[in-house]
Amino acid sequence: MANNFSDATVAISNNSLTDIVTASNKSMVIAGTVSNTGGTAVNITVKKYDASASTGFSIITDAPLPVGSSLQLGKIVLQTSDKVQVQGDNSSGNLTVALQLLTDIA
Repeated sequence: MANNFSDATVAISNNSLTDIVTASNKSMVIAGTVSNTGGTAVNITVKKYDASASTGFSIITDAPLPVGSSLQLGKIVLQTSDKVQVQGDNSSGNLTVALQLLTDIA
């Protein structure tokens, strides 16, 4: 099985926990950015949902993201059906999430 590069980009428009990517097989987030596109500061939470344990684990919790700023994410290993999820505390969302992925890892 060959390794492939992919990306996932999601604009978040509410304050719900939002799935950014669900792994269809063994994958890795190799880089990621969460950007505040609104006019007010937002506190963000980034989680990894572990499908085998049916549990979400916080990677970042309530990190402040000032207007016009971005937060860089590090590497995140995903097994089949695991998810990366993001949530902001602004009811309008005003976040953009971009992930760069290495998929089909053998």
